Amino acid sequence: MRTTTPHSRRATRLGAGIATLALIGAGTVIAAAPAMADTGGTPITISGDQLIGQETEQFNTSTLSGSAGVSATAHWSQPAAVSVDWNPDLVRQGRSVDPSVAYQRTATGTLSIDYQVHATLTLHSGDPFGDVDASFTKTLTATGPCDLRADSTSYTCHLESGSVGILDPGEWLGVGLPYVDGSLQSEVTIDPQALATHRTATTSSSIDLGSSDLALGESPQTDPLSIGCRVPAGDTVAYAHGGLTANPGIHVDTNLALTVGIYLPNPVTVTPGIATDLYTGTTTIAHSDSSIAMTGDGDTLNLGAVKANNIPPQLGAVTISPNAVEGSPVSFQTSATGPCAAGATYSWDFGDGSGPGHTASPQHVYSDNGTYTGQVVVTDTTGLTDRQDFTVQVANAAPNVTVIPGAPVTVPWGKPLTLQAQAVDPGSADQSTLTYAWNFDDGDSIANGGTSATHQWASPGDRTPTVTVADKDGGATTKSFTVHVRAHDTTASYTGPNSGRYNVPMTLTGSLVDEFGAPVAGAPMAFSVDGAVVGTATTDAAGHASLGYSPQVLAGAHTIAVAYAGSAKYDADAPAAEPLQIGADQTTLTYTGGLKGAPNKPVAVSATLVDSQGRALVGQTIVFAIGSQQVTASTNASGVAAASITLTQKPAYYPLTASFAGQTGKYQSASFSGQFALNKK
Repeated sequence: MRTTTPHSRRATRLGAGIATLALIGAGTVIAAAPAMADTGGTPITISGDQLIGQETEQFNTSTLSGSAGVSATAHWSQPAAVSVDWNPDLVRQGRSVDPSVAYQRTATGTLSIDYQVHATLTLHSGDPFGDVDASFTKTLTATGPCDLRADSTSYTCHLESGSVGILDPGEWLGVGLPYVDGSLQSEVTIDPQALATHRTATTSSSIDLGSSDLALGESPQTDPLSIGCRVPAGDTVAYAHGGLTANPGIHVDTNLALTVGIYLPNPVTVTPGIATDLYTGTTTIAHSDSSIAMTGDGDTLNLGAVKANNIPPQLGAVTISPNAVEGSPVSFQTSATGPCAAGATYSWDFGDGSGPGHTASPQHVYSDNGTYTGQVVVTDTTGLTDRQDFTVQVANAAPNVTVIPGAPVTVPWGKPLTLQAQAVDPGSADQSTLTYAWNFDDGDSIANGGTSATHQWASPGDRTPTVTVADKDGGATTKSFTVHVRAHDTTASYTGPNSGRYNVPMTLTGSLVDEFGAPVAGAPMAFSVDGAVVGTATTDAAGHASLGYSPQVLAGAHTIAVAYAGSAKYDADAPAAEPLQIGADQTTLTYTGGLKGAPNKPVAVSATLVDSQGRALVGQTIVFAIGSQQVTASTNASGVAAASITLTQKPAYYPLTASFAGQTGKYQSASFSGQFALNKK
């Protein structure tokens, strides 16, 4: 019979060094997503093993001393599956399959903890046997149902081992020997974690449909998965999940119940011995917080063959930029909807026979105004089409005109200037119909001219000619420009003599031509000597001017010049100067007085003084000398100088002279020599 001595003490805490625990499991089946056309899933097992911890307990009582050590290892296994529900009709070009994915437990999971107990104990029996030593190693396993959940709410699983004889020599042979019985009870609190997996999807022609990281919980979730429009119809889709992992937290409270005793001799028969309990107690041997790494294999499902797209694209309305004008880009815009409208191609017929556009928003230039009916066709990436008609009103545009020369141009009057109008009609269909009307701003015009016109203006002045370019539809552009019509430059030349004599008539001549060598007729030309105008003459038809001139400057070197002062049509030129050499005029002195006389009787002497032109020289002094006697007289208006002289000389023949000394810078000297008879026959 076993005597129990109640005595319990709290064991020290089992070490907290517990490795990670991975969670991917199943137990009871969770609620599935609404059933779709196809469901698939591969049975798997999610499992994990983890050392929870180890600890040594010391005993020191009146009946038991020594130590006992415990190490604990957890083992968790969960039958499960990843269930996938999908609609096979959505395994189609341009559709979203979006399967519903769920973690399911296909059976109850099992969690067990192996506790390895090793002890070296001394039992103090207090009887004739004295102290009894015991040493042993034993493994106890606490196990129980425990589902691997994947939500956010913690839960507890209860594990127990039942009573196990740790050390039992037997009641027949164990008299005087100790025995040890023990049992385990573990309360395991789980902090669950979603199951992580990496999903991939590919087609049989190796087209990658993308991947995603999933966190599978207790409820089904939708996995976004689209079938591209360019995936060939007939390709099969492989939907794969990689290995499942979780790392749930695990908190373990484990109690160890020990009964330690000795087999005492039977007082009657000695054997079998009587089991006498000397120590009975329950000790909490584990308070551990850790995690356990749970892993499970992935799976691959065949979602079926890809079906061809069966929804054609649908075109929206065609919008056209307002105020469409020929020759300018007209913007068109449309869009298509549909499973495979993204990446669709567009073909535009703009209604004018031109080539098609190929985008959803093309631009097109119409070569002529008018009303155009066009059509756009869209073709999605699977070859399905839609079409839309449209109408566009295109307005006429006036030509664009540039005149060459473009900047204000200067031209001499009377000289031709060629002007060119470069016109481009925005509507290329109108280019050949353009007409040109020129107005030269001087009363002259060309009603129906060409692209260029040559004109000359009769007089200087600023002109603003215009050219009006019109197309067949009445669109016209008038371009004005500026022409500076200028006067002609002129060149004056002195062509007369370069020498003359004082007061002797001479003819001064000059010529005037314009910059083009043409004579300038009717132009007044001023002649000047030493800067003083001496007269003006008008050019004849040959551009020549003549002026009679008697020099009134003293003999010497002078400058003769001719100048043109300019007019509205001709610009003045600088005076044309030449040297002019003037000499004193020649004179003639003719004696007209008597050649004989009587002594002491007055004798009349006279002389006439004229210049080289026979003109009387007035006021000039004439000296008359007869012998040793002389007298002076001044010429009168007729150039005659007269005087009388009474000769007091002896009768004889005496030289007779009349002399004019000249006038500086004007007249040369002149003289007369003869013989006077004084009282001689």
